[in-house]
Amino acid sequence: MRGRLDATVDMEKMTGDLRGSAIELTTGDRGLTVDTVRLALSGSRAQDGPLKISFPVELELGGAAMQMTPEISIAGAKGTVTLVDSDAAALSIDLRGGFAGGDQASEVGDLWSIRGDLRRDFSSGHVALEMAAFELGKVPQVLDRLPLVSSETATVGGTMRLDFEDGKIEAAGEVDVRGLNINHPMLASEVVRDVGFSLELAAAIDPANSALTLARAVVRRDAVAVELDGELVHPSELAGRRYRLHVRVPSVPCKDVLAAIPVELASSLQGFELAGKFEMDVEANVELAALDRVRLGGKVGIDSCVVKEAPPRVAASRLNGPFTHRAVMRDGQERVVELHPGSGTFTGFAEISPFMTAAVLTTEDGGFWRHKGFLPTQFEAALRRNVEAGRIRLGASTISMQMVKNVLLSHERTLARKFQEMFLTWYVERALSKERIMEIYLNVVEFGPGIYGVTRASAHYFGKKPGELTPPEAAYLALMLPTPVRRHVYYCEGALDSKFRTKHRRILAYMNERGRLDDETYAAWKEVEIVFDRRELGSKRECLAEIKRLLEAGERQRARSGLLDGPLAPDDSPFEELGDPSAEDAPGAPAMDDFMHSEESM
Repeated sequence: MRGRLDATVDMEKMTGDLRGSAIELTTGDRGLTVDTVRLALSGSRAQDGPLKISFPVELELGGAAMQMTPEISIAGAKGTVTLVDSDAAALSIDLRGGFAGGDQASEVGDLWSIRGDLRRDFSSGHVALEMAAFELGKVPQVLDRLPLVSSETATVGGTMRLDFEDGKIEAAGEVDVRGLNINHPMLASEVVRDVGFSLELAAAIDPANSALTLARAVVRRDAVAVELDGELVHPSELAGRRYRLHVRVPSVPCKDVLAAIPVELASSLQGFELAGKFEMDVEANVELAALDRVRLGGKVGIDSCVVKEAPPRVAASRLNGPFTHRAVMRDGQERVVELHPGSGTFTGFAEISPFMTAAVLTTEDGGFWRHKGFLPTQFEAALRRNVEAGRIRLGASTISMQMVKNVLLSHERTLARKFQEMFLTWYVERALSKERIMEIYLNVVEFGPGIYGVTRASAHYFGKKPGELTPPEAAYLALMLPTPVRRHVYYCEGALDSKFRTKHRRILAYMNERGRLDDETYAAWKEVEIVFDRRELGSKRECLAEIKRLLEAGERQRARSGLLDGPLAPDDSPFEELGDPSAEDAPGAPAMDDFMHSEESM
């Protein structure tokens, strides 16, 4: 502690006046600074006895500031803190002040107040917090440190009551936020504008056990309410952490849900007109000490929604007929696939080798013919992997979702793209047949640098038409899909290495085990080596250089003929797409779990 203190004492009247200025006090990793402080004391003393200070004692503060987080400080605080007893075990608080950012704890006006009585050990008491709705432009230091742009006129305000008992805290209140413009690469590739919502909250906090029980929270935006409850236990030991979150959206018109989503989070969905009612009820349970018990389940009632009108580029009439697909590569170059017979870049589903379909079902999506675009068990598996990895990796994509991403969206790794991908997958599963979805997928998916569609891939790697592919050749092409540019190295080298050869043979074995390759055919082909057609190779050096150039390129892959065409930010988000396992496939476990999610190496 340091600063200036001045004291005036009247021994006859047993009173004292303590004044301080420029006080700095450090406790742990937090610091408290006070411009001015005054403490008025009075006391009494029995004959020949010690001096006793009379309580309560009122401490008057001016210009107090305390760092709350690395980004935000309480600043300009003034008012009184009353010590009720000599041990300072009971306090009475009446303070008001503002906020500042970082270490710039300058006064910014009275934006909040806190009043109440409590015991220092939180054994009893209550406190009322009030924050008048104020524009964030009043706290520029805070604004500069948040992922916001042009949000000076955005407002935030609310009230909260805290009740203390036996070291625990009951919290209840309301917060209202309006006009935020959020700029974060994990959320979307563009600024999400005019974000506003209200929050009603009732929760219990147990600091001793690092636990938060969310009795009820309601987030409202326009006509949509999202209700939450759950429990978060987050001690310092990882093994003790567990989380439960229950999310419910009461029945609401589907059109209102779409209207409540900021345009930047659903830019490809503009032009959809919906009827019907939507509701949702899902729950997630995570225990870090027992990841095998991670659970994600419930109901997302989008099937009650009806599409009355769709944007032209995603209309069933377009996707079911001949159309042109333009893909932008990592280096910004464009490749064109004409999806109509005779184009030279398209092969109809009936003319593609059934071994090719069997291979992608085995590596990508074993439940394709049965599901409606989504595999609930794989969402649960993806949640488990994300928790285990300690970061968001997304994943759980089906062939239908991959087709939507490739044809209608982009490869940007944001929550916005994932949300739009899920909605459009729901739509195309109802607008197209399964055969057409598979047909489009196989004709547009990337099998190597600039090699889009099974027609080009069959010719490039094997000098064949798609209908002539053998089981080993089909399995090789299917194995290209997770990292088609990187895995093109085997074509450059002219042969598979031992590690990839093991993966390749394992795929053939899975195809046989899953009933997609009969015993006789499997026996005939299981030991046959891959032989590349080298006519398009050029030179090994040029081939490897192309891989390196594309991997280092900063353009984001996307469909120029899709719904998200336009300039996009470089791919610098923290998301990492998982490979797509063969899920819900008889007889049991995902086919590719043992190696599809491992790190790829050259």
